[in-house]
Amino acid sequence: MLSIIAVNYNKEDVLPDFFKSIYSNGFDDFELIFIDDCSTDSSVSIAGRFPCRIIRNPRNLGPAASRNLAAEQANGDILVFTDTDITIDTGGLELIHRRFTLDGVKAMFGKLAFPPLRNTGIGRYWLYEEEEVCHYGGVKTGLVNCWSSTLGIVNRDLFLRIGGFDETFKGADIEDHELAAKILQHHQVFYDEELTFHHYYPSTWLVLKKMFVRSRMFARSTSIKVYKERSWVSPHRNAGYLFSALITVLVTAAPLSFLFAPSAFWWVSCALLIMLLVKMIHHRLLLIATLRNETPAFSVYCFLMLCLTSMFAMAGFAAGLLSGKDTADG
Repeated sequence: MLSIIAVNYNKEDVLPDFFKSIYSNGFDDFELIFIDDCSTDSSVSIAGRFPCRIIRNPRNLGPAASRNLAAEQANGDILVFTDTDITIDTGGLELIHRRFTLDGVKAMFGKLAFPPLRNTGIGRYWLYEEEEVCHYGGVKTGLVNCWSSTLGIVNRDLFLRIGGFDETFKGADIEDHELAAKILQHHQVFYDEELTFHHYYPSTWLVLKKMFVRSRMFARSTSIKVYKERSWVSPHRNAGYLFSALITVLVTAAPLSFLFAPSAFWWVSCALLIMLLVKMIHHRLLLIATLRNETPAFSVYCFLMLCLTSMFAMAGFAAGLLSGKDTADG
């Protein structure tokens, strides 16, 4: 049996979509454990309309501790961790059950699919960026060095044996990456492109904040060495961050050189144009895809977002390095 574990905090606007995708998925051998982490909206009232088990935290515990609490109470031998701002495409639950029972999979996760749960510009941009990362990482159905709790599945015995999520992570930080590093010490993770889901991206600010916070946590963490060295997401994004850093330096240097060293202005400007061209070439797959499917203006927006998200990621990483390493695993 599947035990679907969904931690919720103030997601009333998307909960009906989430529940509908679970209960109309075409698979019945599951329980849904809905953990509300002290929401202030009508989330619990909405959840009460569905045949799920509701756990209401007495205080805000964060996703890591909440998931561990639910996993201890789960009846199924397959734990399906989800966020409540996603929908799982029809047939997904049956596919999970088949992979674990017939194929011997111990951990897996699914593919983030078009369109986003709400068709926002930031949501479409992020999906194009994710597709580009997967392409450069050579990611396709099979074994990978990655796992995400947005829709991540793990054998319950394995989960309990490795200690579950690290509860020193209080927010939605990199607790799933840290868990992945522990899983990978025992089993590789299976990535299945047929297990598709759709995610909600409420605002540009929250995406930028996520880039900053997660990069800061990555820089400080002492427990996810395998991710820093072997994750398929790293090389492509690190190159993109480097190009954005150089562009930022040149954008700052151009007006300064115009004011204080006019003879150097043209050299700085030429270097800036070259670096912009290099970054466009690096992200050519994303830009070609957006030009094919969207408007030219949206392609320009995506390029600007590539630079902006990179800047927030670099700032977060620098903040993590300056604050020093954590003494605990998180």
